[in-house]
Amino acid sequence: MLFYIGSDIHGSLPYAKRFIEKALEDKADRIILLGDLYYNGARNDPPEGYAPKEVVKLLNSVSDRILAVKGNCESEVDQMVSDFLIGESLSLFAFGKAMTCVHGHHFSFDNLPKNPGDVFFQGHSHISRLEKKGELILANPGSLSLPKDGRRSYMTMDEKGIALRDLLDGNLVSSLVF
Repeated sequence: MLFYIGSDIHGSLPYAKRFIEKALEDKADRIILLGDLYYNGARNDPPEGYAPKEVVKLLNSVSDRILAVKGNCESEVDQMVSDFLIGESLSLFAFGKAMTCVHGHHFSFDNLPKNPGDVFFQGHSHISRLEKKGELILANPGSLSLPKDGRRSYMTMDEKGIALRDLLDGNLVSSLVF
């Protein structure tokens, strides 16, 4: 099984499209989205190719693969136009690991829930991070459209572990083995 994990699309059609195309090309079984799908919020300028209605159509075209959590820019309308559930958080068990997925504006690396499991995924900061802290893996795919660390990035996860990849060239940035 292969998971693709992305965050903070903020309505950018070109980068959402590139991410989804890569996921389909690699035959990803599931696509995990860590929030801020359609809108950019008052703090950010609109990203390149800002087209939230088109991003809705794109994501709905692969709705059977999407698992999504709500970000701080999501609204009730976003759930109404989405053909997939956008939950407050997501708990998964895969590859022998318990995983928690959140956006990062409530629970985060600095404010972990009581039982984050073996892997804790968050978005929100727009800064990619993949590291082990004790027995806990902390994973943030960064932002697909508005990176604050200079790299549009996403993650993949399979039975071997988690990989952080550059969206533009697909190159491996870092990885952790389970």
